[in-house]
Amino acid sequence: MQKLSQKNIEKIILENYIEYQHLFIEFQSDFLLGLYSRYQSVENGNLVLYYAKQIHQDILRQRDYDLNFNLSYDKFWENHQLIKPKKKTIIKIAHDIFLPKETVRRKILQLLKTKVLSTKNKNIGWLPSEQYKKSYNVVVDKEIKGIGRLISFICEKINLPISKEEATEEIKEKFSFYWFHFLETQLKYLRLWGKQFDDRELILIFLQVAHLFTYKEKKKKLSPQSLYSNPNLIKDFISSSISATSVAHVTGIPRATCIRKLEHLVKLKLVSKDKISKRYYIIPEAISDSLISNNLTKEAVKLFSYFFFVCVRAINVKISNQ
Repeated sequence: MQKLSQKNIEKIILENYIEYQHLFIEFQSDFLLGLYSRYQSVENGNLVLYYAKQIHQDILRQRDYDLNFNLSYDKFWENHQLIKPKKKTIIKIAHDIFLPKETVRRKILQLLKTKVLSTKNKNIGWLPSEQYKKSYNVVVDKEIKGIGRLISFICEKINLPISKEEATEEIKEKFSFYWFHFLETQLKYLRLWGKQFDDRELILIFLQVAHLFTYKEKKKKLSPQSLYSNPNLIKDFISSSISATSVAHVTGIPRATCIRKLEHLVKLKLVSKDKISKRYYIIPEAISDSLISNNLTKEAVKLFSYFFFVCVRAINVKISNQ
């Protein structure tokens, strides 16, 4: 077994970059699609994640008073009832998630209107209805399994015998611990994109294009640098293309909007457009050291390497003590 550290996990991901990215992009695309479909925009979803993270953080604080406090998935909504929303200023929220203050104000009003957010003791919080809780449970159950799959991939590469089922079971047993770290990582990921682009839906569109390439090349042991330095791969990039119609179908974003956002990604040199077929594909230059996307890739790998390290370390301790 290799030494368990964030640096080693990061190294493993980069050495098995395309295989990892196939799993990660599929998971992340589904995660962001879920936010978009449930809350009508990724920005709205970003705000819900922000409030939900605070709930899990406050639940974790219960351990300060009771070391045996149950953090499990099964007890989550019961624990949720114990938490009172804290006052958060618009300025503070806007700074934390890197959105304009007026955008945050407008989005919060939208979420209050749809009753995703509510007020309690004059403070705004994530206080969903019973119907919402049922649909939320279905979504989160799927997301837990997806995280378990990613963790088992990392464990396999470092020769640590932790299965997807064991990872999933442990996440459910100490749900608020793991979900706090997961939501914190996702918020940092969205903030990372937000610092480069005003439009968070661009992430969702870009992932649809990137997913086709990683699906086709997932069995190849390619690093980011080898992708850029090998011009013979360009044919594989071009053959892994997608139409604006397909992107619209998958994401639920109107086709005209998809075309506009895809054209913006072309201008940013993150994707290219075939002049004959009018289809879009990711290009080798998108992972050049000189472009934004390479920095985003490196930072995203660091972010999720830390999350995986926290998860694997905790799960390994639990299994070792059994």
